[in-house]
Amino acid sequence: MTILKIQHPILDDFKITYGFFTRSGGTSKKPFDTLNCSFNNEDSLKNVKENLELVRKELNLNTIIQLNQTHSTDVITLKDESENFNLKEADGLVTNLKGIGLSILGADCAPILFYDNALKIIGACHAGWRGAVNNIIETTVTKMESIGSKRNNITAIIGPTIHKKSYEIKEDVATIVRSSLFYKENRSILFNRKKDEYLFDLPLLLKESLKLSKIKKIGDVGIDTYTNSNLFFSHRKSTHESTKQKIKTGRQISVIGILN
Repeated sequence: MTILKIQHPILDDFKITYGFFTRSGGTSKKPFDTLNCSFNNEDSLKNVKENLELVRKELNLNTIIQLNQTHSTDVITLKDESENFNLKEADGLVTNLKGIGLSILGADCAPILFYDNALKIIGACHAGWRGAVNNIIETTVTKMESIGSKRNNITAIIGPTIHKKSYEIKEDVATIVRSSLFYKENRSILFNRKKDEYLFDLPLLLKESLKLSKIKKIGDVGIDTYTNSNLFFSHRKSTHESTKQKIKTGRQISVIGILN
């Protein structure tokens, strides 16, 4: 099976390499079939390492840095190749170093990739509803600025994530979303279906967040992980389809790097 990566036409520069990868083309067995890139499940270490090597080769990078994602707004700056930030707890990365892939894992939460084409600075962050509402996008952009980036140079791409029609939330989460600046900018982020039941538009909230961070070049691949679970891991879809308490699902990877 061929490894599949998705790109967006707004982000096209020969100096970088990137992709939002599907679950296809790897070595993992069910229920992690096949390009699971997470070590934090019951997939074999050997399979995950082989899958990451497939991605590394596809993107022509020296290495790929992974995080232990915790739904925080912590973003790490990679300033020195000798620093080992692999599997550190955080939900975002930025760098201007060449050959290093910044990666985000997901199974419904949104991966967002950033690129400053003038200063050759990249970023990546992981945004579920918590990270999105707590403004991990602004934290990522600020970290890029700290190593020289300018906001008007930055392009941001929202990768495959769960979409509004598939994302039902209850009043507790809806209350938090309503309190955000982003909802106040665009109330279409929530749709109240009935009492204590809402549909939540995570990509729309992320776009409002990017706009408030003064990012003008915004792309969205427009793919719902839930309704395309044949191509993407979806924790929510797996939960709805399973009768077991413990859900086993893989994580797809999204990576951006500056070529040597």
